[in-house]
Amino acid sequence: MSTLDLKNLWQQQPTNQPKIEEVLKKAKAYKKKSTQNIIVQNITGVGIIAYLLFIAFYYDPDLLLAKLGIGCAILAVIIYTVSQNKLYFLINDIGFDTNSMAYLEKLKEIKNRQRRIQTTTTSSYFLLFSLGLGLYMYEYLLALQPNYSIPIAIVTLAWLAVNWFYFRPRAIKKQTAKIDELIQYFSSIES
Repeated sequence: MSTLDLKNLWQQQPTNQPKIEEVLKKAKAYKKKSTQNIIVQNITGVGIIAYLLFIAFYYDPDLLLAKLGIGCAILAVIIYTVSQNKLYFLINDIGFDTNSMAYLEKLKEIKNRQRRIQTTTTSSYFLLFSLGLGLYMYEYLLALQPNYSIPIAIVTLAWLAVNWFYFRPRAIKKQTAKIDELIQYFSSIES
């Protein structure tokens, strides 16, 4: 068998390109899931801000550091929510009537924006919220005896570490996998 025969045989193999209906179904499901996620995130963000304001006014901390801590935490939630809403508007702006190449370009733009949010915004959120929590807890940890305040501080730091090193990477991986799957489907249609 010559190399020419192998080439012809290879080209005659059927390809497993996804059907356009299947791809559109996945794209619509992604858009719907994104809408649901942004609604939950906005409700959660408003709830967190309301709770932090309740703590600030009901418990009325004595030290300025505690008030600054609450302010940092509220600012962190606002920054994260605004950035997620911008991403949502970009996702929601995609029309299914556009050609697949334009849709693919929009998906790549969404992926780039998502990557920026995952690196810069999420890190800023986490650092600001952790700083706020630390500043707020400082006043109350000083009031406790060391045999109570030290374990509380250690548990809080451990929880922050678990969130940063375990939950955050998992969430990023999950979000990236969803958008990569759509990009792969649309890329296979174009080729």
